[in-house]
Amino acid sequence: MDLSLDGKVVIVTGAASGFARAAATIFASEGALVAGADINEAGVVDAMKELTGARGYHLDVSSRDGWAQLLRSVEQDLGPVDVLCNIAGPAPGPVSGHLDTDDDEWRRQIDGHLTGVFLGCQTVLPGMMERRYGKIVNMCSFTAHGTVANIPGYDAAFGGILAYTKDLARFAAPHNINVNCVSPGNIETPMTQGWLSQPGAYDRIRDATPIGRVGQPDDVAAWVVFLASDRARHAVGIEINVSGGQLIG
Repeated sequence: MDLSLDGKVVIVTGAASGFARAAATIFASEGALVAGADINEAGVVDAMKELTGARGYHLDVSSRDGWAQLLRSVEQDLGPVDVLCNIAGPAPGPVSGHLDTDDDEWRRQIDGHLTGVFLGCQTVLPGMMERRYGKIVNMCSFTAHGTVANIPGYDAAFGGILAYTKDLARFAAPHNINVNCVSPGNIETPMTQGWLSQPGAYDRIRDATPIGRVGQPDDVAAWVVFLASDRARHAVGIEINVSGGQLIG
């Protein structure tokens, strides 16, 4: 299937690893010009060196100035931004519960996920609106539906992203801009390897997943890339659940 992404300028945040890196790899294979951004500058620069037409940039997603600098650099190096994929975000902290989660952990989750998505969208939207073209794919999570207990900041951040995506999609659609989100379940990435490697954890997650396996980065990345293409031109404000059936009611 031709996704017509050749020459499209795509920002992918969190692209040093995980399903953001997997998405950047697929975009590059489709001929897109990829700006991989990550707080791990050395890691993302190295990762993007492996891809044709890709560059790595430093970005703290919770910084408005950081976003402004990224946009200036990408426009200078690659051209106007056609696609924004907001994938970066911190791992959940210790399972501390609703009464013991401290202010720092709450802010880390809200700033690293929800605020980062908001700032990224607000930064690229004016240019997309002027050109009357754009695709925004936000990374959400099945935790937005309250599926994981005792990580309130993490769950709340993704619940906010889901609501924000739908609200922004309604605003942006008349400008020919598609805004959607992808909600993974348990995916095997560098972020999750620590707890998945604990005794019995991998088998427990696999057995609790109806399709009978733990998700891989490409399982998520494929949906990100599809939603960023014109093949998904009539998708507005939708959430794609990529959990292997974990979110079945």
